[in-house]
Amino acid sequence: MSEENLSKNNDFTIEELVFLIKNLLEKFNKSEIILDEIEGWKGILQFNLNDNEYFYIFNSGSKLEYVEDRAGEPDCTLKITPTLVKKIFSGEMDIRSYFDALMNKKLEIQGDSSHFMKLNVLLEYLEEKKSQELESGKEDWIIEAPENHGMRSDLLENAARKLKEIDINRNSFVVIRHGILIYEKYYGQRSYETRLKWHYDIASVTKTIAALVVGVAVTKGLFSVDDFITDWIPNPAKGIVPGSKIKHVLTQTSETEPAGTHFKYNSDDVVNTLGKIITKASGMPSKEFAQTNLFQPLGVYNYSWGEVVANMTDLPIGYGMKISSRDAARFGQLILNKGKWSGKQIISEQYINEMIKPSFLEANSGYGYLVWLNNSLGKWNRPFKSGTGSMIPNAPEDMFMATGFYGRFIFIIPSLDIVVVTFGKKFVMESLDTAREFYNAIAPALPSQ
Repeated sequence: MSEENLSKNNDFTIEELVFLIKNLLEKFNKSEIILDEIEGWKGILQFNLNDNEYFYIFNSGSKLEYVEDRAGEPDCTLKITPTLVKKIFSGEMDIRSYFDALMNKKLEIQGDSSHFMKLNVLLEYLEEKKSQELESGKEDWIIEAPENHGMRSDLLENAARKLKEIDINRNSFVVIRHGILIYEKYYGQRSYETRLKWHYDIASVTKTIAALVVGVAVTKGLFSVDDFITDWIPNPAKGIVPGSKIKHVLTQTSETEPAGTHFKYNSDDVVNTLGKIITKASGMPSKEFAQTNLFQPLGVYNYSWGEVVANMTDLPIGYGMKISSRDAARFGQLILNKGKWSGKQIISEQYINEMIKPSFLEANSGYGYLVWLNNSLGKWNRPFKSGTGSMIPNAPEDMFMATGFYGRFIFIIPSLDIVVVTFGKKFVMESLDTAREFYNAIAPALPSQ
């Protein structure tokens, strides 16, 4: 790579960039959780900055290596700017940054993208710098054998294996039935206990959890979903049309006139308006409100916030939460319990019932309050796909799911009294495609009733 070429468009030199990458790989190669993650990984990840500047990374068998050359047959090639390379290896790239880079052609991926996702997983695992952040919650699940709850261990093991085959970067697979933890898998033996408590970045799964925080506020009488946005925020975010109610933001139908007629998916200012309303109505920062009134009563302690939203006092709605798979399952179980936890009605049953049905059927039959529905009531719309009938045809119609970019899921099936959590990083723009693959993988392990 040429320092002269690199320095023309950037405020750093090749030496600085190479030092950054090598220093990061050195840290990777000292981490048990990272070494577990690359065990068996044979991928070669090529970076092409331009015609003259390139390097590749691969697993030599026991550690990651950096080579300043072209790989003969890379598994995945990134056409990428030097500035983005620096951001990636500095840990400054979040989901939105990746999405914008892809849309603006500053990042192009050729070959098997799972190898690019492997790097993202490694960066996520290194992001937690303090081991004391990974503490066990004060309350934990009761654990019993699957056979005690009408399921089979061998079929669940097969499902776990299939999930890993579909996505080499799968982190976790947790199954709750009848409110009992009956199966969990974390892919890495040396670092199993760490992975169990790890705060996984869950992307837009944050939305569904945030909808539950709204439900707590509604249950406490702080506001109604039928309140107008302008009742609380006189100058709402650009894009929210006049006459929009809180219900319209919850259902992502607040951006086309009249409100409630069309679905438009939003992860930024529009949906984040809900956090501002909770702050104003409760008289405390909505992050604090969520912790005090929902997370603590559920026994959710293994969570944190991504760097982009860490300094926000308002609850991030669109994305940004990081949480252990066990604790994420608690939110799914709370919905199954119709808002009740340990004998206490934290969220009203009425709100939960409204949350898991379409409020505006013509706009989107497959969306409730920031949660995806599997009914066959009409036409559904997602960010990159639309259709009619059930989104996952072979799944129960009463199933609903929290989904996040790169394949982060909480599947909730009331008719089977089951919550399934699986987190990882599979690069597919439309998460529904991955959800279908994953459901097909776990379906043989699910009970018939």
